[in-house]
Amino acid sequence: MNEHVDVLIVGAGLSGIGFASRLKRELPGKSFTILESRAAVGGTWDLFRYPGIRSDSDMYTLGYSFRPWAGAKAIADGGSIREYIEATVVDEDLASRIRLHHRVVSAQWSSETALWTVTSVITSEGEYRRDDAASSAGQRVNFTCSFLSVCSGYYRYDEGFTPAIEGAGTFTGSIVHPQHWPADLAYDGKQVVIIGSGATAVTLVPSMAGSAAKVTMLQRSPTYIASVPLRDPLAERLRGKMPAQLAYGVVRGKNILFSMFTYQLSRRRPETMKAILRRRAIAGLPAGFPVDTHLAPSYAPWDQRLCAIPNDDLYRAISAGTADIVTDQISRITPRGIDLVSGRSIPADVIVMATGLNLLVIGGMTLAVDGEPVEVGKTLTYKGMMLDGVPNFSLTIGYTNASWTLKADLVAGYICRLLKYLDRKDLQSVTPIADAGAANAELTSLIDLKAGYILRDAGDLPRQSTGSPWRLHQNYVRDFALLRVGRMTDHVRFGRDGKQGSTPARTPSAARPDPFDLPGTGHIEVADRRLRYRKTGTGDPVLLLHGIGQSLDDWSEQHQRLAAHRTVYSIDLPGFAYSERAPGPATLAKLADVLPGFLDAVGVHEPIPIIGNSLGGAVAMKFAADHPRRVSALILVNSAGFGQDVALVLRLLTLRPLAAALMRPNAAASLRTVQSIFYNKELVTEARVNHAFALSQRASHRQTVLDIARDLGTISGIRAQWRTDLIEALVHSDIPMLLVWGDHDRILPYAHLSAATAALPRAESYVFPDTGHMPQIERPEEFAAVVGDFLARVSAGRQAASS
Repeated sequence: MNEHVDVLIVGAGLSGIGFASRLKRELPGKSFTILESRAAVGGTWDLFRYPGIRSDSDMYTLGYSFRPWAGAKAIADGGSIREYIEATVVDEDLASRIRLHHRVVSAQWSSETALWTVTSVITSEGEYRRDDAASSAGQRVNFTCSFLSVCSGYYRYDEGFTPAIEGAGTFTGSIVHPQHWPADLAYDGKQVVIIGSGATAVTLVPSMAGSAAKVTMLQRSPTYIASVPLRDPLAERLRGKMPAQLAYGVVRGKNILFSMFTYQLSRRRPETMKAILRRRAIAGLPAGFPVDTHLAPSYAPWDQRLCAIPNDDLYRAISAGTADIVTDQISRITPRGIDLVSGRSIPADVIVMATGLNLLVIGGMTLAVDGEPVEVGKTLTYKGMMLDGVPNFSLTIGYTNASWTLKADLVAGYICRLLKYLDRKDLQSVTPIADAGAANAELTSLIDLKAGYILRDAGDLPRQSTGSPWRLHQNYVRDFALLRVGRMTDHVRFGRDGKQGSTPARTPSAARPDPFDLPGTGHIEVADRRLRYRKTGTGDPVLLLHGIGQSLDDWSEQHQRLAAHRTVYSIDLPGFAYSERAPGPATLAKLADVLPGFLDAVGVHEPIPIIGNSLGGAVAMKFAADHPRRVSALILVNSAGFGQDVALVLRLLTLRPLAAALMRPNAAASLRTVQSIFYNKELVTEARVNHAFALSQRASHRQTVLDIARDLGTISGIRAQWRTDLIEALVHSDIPMLLVWGDHDRILPYAHLSAATAALPRAESYVFPDTGHMPQIERPEEFAAVVGDFLARVSAGRQAASS
C-alpha cells in the first residue's frame, strides 16, 4: 500500500528543511513528508566532521530568510550550522514530517493519475551505497505524491573523489578523506600533508596547524583565496538597536549586493580582482612568500569558486611557520611521505585527500514519465529548477557564486506560488516545454564552473540553453524578478486531470545528438578551456584528430576496433563541436598548441602515435614539427597540407560577404555536407545528418570553421606557404609516417596522395578503393588492420633499435 502526500521532499539538509518550513507557512493545508537517507537532519553539515568545518558564505545569506541568524560569527562552524537547522526543525514543528533512513531510488510519473510513485529503500546504517547489493536489496517503501521536490544537492554522500596515486598502499601513516573523517584520528605533533587547494583544504590547514607539527597544503595548481571578516561589522553595530528580523534583513541585503558586486567585478574586470586578491595576500603573508607561485591561478576569478579564509587564518598559520603551501605534482606516495615530480620529497605521518567530490544528480534516483526513462543529463532545466518535459517536479541547485540558500529560498518560494496557482485554477499538473529555439541552441552544463569535480561528471548534469527561462542566472536580483514576481505560465503546459495533456510527448531536446552519449566521453580542462574528449581501451596510447567542421564522433568506428589493444584518445579540437574556443581567431597553430597540455592532462607523457584526418592531419603534422619528441608515429588520413585543390564550399568560406550565409544552420546543407564525405551513400544516415546539423547550430563551432578556412586558404584554394613550411619541417624527420587516402575523395582530391608521397619520400602509403574522405568510417575493418599493422611494425622497429 502506498502512502500519499501532496508534496514529497527529498533531503533534510538546508534546502529541504527550508522548503518544508516555507511550505508549512504558506500552504498549511498541504500534506508533505521529507525523506532523508541519513540518520540525522543537516545534510552536508551533519556529514562533514573534519577539523574546522565551516561555511564559506556568511550566515546572513546562508541562513533562512524567515529565521534570523543569532550567532556572533558571520562565518559559522559546521556544528553551529547543524544546530541552526535542528532548531528550525523544532521551531517549525517538522520532526513528525521527517522520515530518516529513507533513500529514494526511483520515481515514476503517471499521466492517468497525475501522480508520482516514489520508491525508497530503508537504510539501517544511514548511508546508502548505490553499487552495494545489500543496500539495493533492502526493505522498500512506496509513496505517491502530487509534486516531487528534490533537495539532495548534487554530490555523493557515500563517497568522495579520491584519485589513484602510485604507492598509496605502501604508506605507513594514515590516509583520510574529509568526507569521512575518522573521529579518532590523532595528528598532534605529526607531519600532515593536505592534497588539494579548494575550500576544504584551506579550511583544514589552519585548523590542523594548531596542534600538528607542520601542515603542508600540496596543490597541483593554485586557487584564488579571498580574506573575509569572521564577524560582520554592520551586524555588530545593529545588534540590539533594532528588531532582530529587521536587522537581519538589512545585513542580508547588504551582503547580497556585495557578493553580486564582487562577482561582477571578477567577471568584467578580472585583472582588477586579481590585483585586489594579490595585494591582500601580500599583506597577510610573511615577506618574500612566493605569492605568484602559490596563489596566482591561470584561470580568471570565479571560473572556479573563490575560497574564503576568515580573518586571514590560513595566512596567519603560514606566517607562524606551522603551515606551508607547495605547488607541484605528485610522483608517488612513499612509506613515509610524498615524492614530487620536481624531485622534492615531503615527509608525512598523515595524508588528507582534500581532492573533491563525486557528482550525484538528484540523489542518484531514476525518473520515468509514463514509463519512458528521463535521461537527466540530456534534459534542459527550466528556470534552473524544473526539467523540460517532466511534470510536477523540481530540483534545488544553489548558487555557485553566492550562498546556496539564497537560490534554494527562491526555488521554494516559486514552488509555493506554483502550487497556489494550480489550486486556484483547479489544475493538477504543470510541465515545462522547451521550444525549438531553446532546444537547438548551444547547450551547456547546468553548473558552469570549471572545477574538477564538475568537469569530471559534467555529462550527468542537466543542460541549460542560452536564454531565459532555460538558463540558470548566477544573479540574485534577476532570479528574484523571475521567480518571485515573474509569470508562471510561460513555456509550460498545464493539465486539469491526468488525461488532459498534463504530460506532452518527450521534448525535442531528447532527439538531439548528445555530446556525452559515446562511452568514455567527458570534459577535461586544458589551458583554461574545457575540451570534450573520449577515452576507450587499455594499452599503448594513440590520439585521433578530426577534420574541419567535424568532431571526435568521426572516430567512433576506430574506438571500437583499436581499443581492443590500445588506449584510444580522441578530442574535439578547440572551438569545434563541444570544446571551448581559445581567445582570438582560431588558427592551425592554436589547434596544435593545445595537444601538449591535453596529453599531459590525461597522463600521456611518452611519445604517442597520432592519426589525423583532413584538417586533423595538418594539426598532427604541426604538432610533430613543434614537438617531435612527443610523436612516435604519424598516420595522415586524406590529410590537408599536400595540394591547393579543396572543395568549393571551403574556398567560398574565405569570402566574408558569402561566408555568413553559407554557415547559417540549414538541414539541407548538413545533408549535402554528409553526402560529400562518403562514396558509399548508405553511410549518409539520419543520425549523421542530425549530428552535422546540431554542430552547425553552435555559434562557436561555426566561427571556428570560418577562422580555420581563412587561416589556411583563400578563394583560390589552400595556401602554399604553411604547407611548404610543414613539409620542410618534417621531410628530414625520423618519425615513421603512413599516408592513406580514399580514391573518391571529393574534399581533398586523391591526387594529393601523389604529392604527399613525393614530399615525404620516406613515408609509407595505402589506398582505399571506392572510398571517400573518411576511410576510417567507410572501411573501418580494413582501416584498423592497416593502422594496427603499421603501428606494430613501428613498435617492433623501436624495440629492435633500443636493444
